[in-house]
Amino acid sequence: MQIGITGGAGFIGSALALRLHASGHTVSVIDAFTDYYDVELKLERARLLQQNGIEVFEGNVHEDLPTWFGSHSFAAVFHLAALPGVPGSLQEPHRYIEDDIAMTVTVLEAARTYAIPHLFFASSSSVYGEQTGALLEHQATGQVMSPYAAAKYSAETFCQAYQNLYGLQIGIFRFFTVYGPAGRPDMALYRFIEQALRGQPLTVFGDPIRDFTYIDDITRGMEQALQAQATGIFNLGANRPESVRDAAAMLGERFDVPVAFAPARAGDVSMTWSNTDAARQTFGYVPSVTLADGMEWMITWHRDRL
Repeated sequence: MQIGITGGAGFIGSALALRLHASGHTVSVIDAFTDYYDVELKLERARLLQQNGIEVFEGNVHEDLPTWFGSHSFAAVFHLAALPGVPGSLQEPHRYIEDDIAMTVTVLEAARTYAIPHLFFASSSSVYGEQTGALLEHQATGQVMSPYAAAKYSAETFCQAYQNLYGLQIGIFRFFTVYGPAGRPDMALYRFIEQALRGQPLTVFGDPIRDFTYIDDITRGMEQALQAQATGIFNLGANRPESVRDAAAMLGERFDVPVAFAPARAGDVSMTWSNTDAARQTFGYVPSVTLADGMEWMITWHRDRL
């Protein structure tokens, strides 16, 4: 199949592109290389994609999507382009409306215009707001804690509107704390490992519990959803809530660096925990990577870059 991925130089997008290419699909990605974090990391991922024969189209989704869509015959498109992260959304909420809501509507309009057979949208566990326990998809009610979460929830509702109005076939993924090599530098595990390897202290904000999900589990689930042509909303998580304080303490002890604690940041929820029964029953999703193994692979990647 010919597959398109928006945000394809991002952490999840590039990993998905490599997986689908290895499975025999023809993959093209589009990315604007925005500066939310170090652009060089995105360029490094893009070079790896190109070395593997994957087409990388540099462009802005709002302006360049018609050219990109028009020059391909996509059987499916994964829409991953977005502005991530809770803290940034508190500082620039209007930018998140533009990059997370309006951009999704641009993709939906293009999918309708170009008759894309299947669209997959990347959402977030943040849409559940402040709740505890293993969360089912119907428990997202709009009671969110940040502009980022509000933007993702709103984008989901646009997807559902276009599916109801125009019959678009859409699958929505709610990701739970995705981590792994070449990840996002603003995420806690990336930051902790970088600091620990440099002998710097680690700081944990609040006492969060996170359902850390390794990147390979996430991309495997997305490929399974593609194969099943799944529609609906699906949690993709690890089903194993872990203490961020415990992860920091393990790294602190291993690398002999202190761990400090600070108040929880505005907009952060205290717990994420996925129930992935819907994904398992619909397309066979079963996460398998433990946090201990995933962190070891991350540490190796970070050490190789020092």
